[in-house]
Amino acid sequence: MASYVITGRNKTGEPVLSVNVDSISQEPPVVDEVDVVNAVRAFIAGTAGVFSVVAQKYEQVITTV
Repeated sequence: MASYVITGRNKTGEPVLSVNVDSISQEPPVVDEVDVVNAVRAFIAGTAGVFSVVAQKYEQVITTV
């Protein structure tokens, strides 16, 4: 699974709230990880003082030479 950072920003673009999602435990898979990230985005968007929300996805890539 990728890691996600969901950040809520104020009117001037400064971060006011940030949530890291590094793992989602479910067996068997019940929901897609992107649905969880979107739910967190929606929650942050409804928070007082937040005017924009950005979600960034990080994936680790391992290569051998």
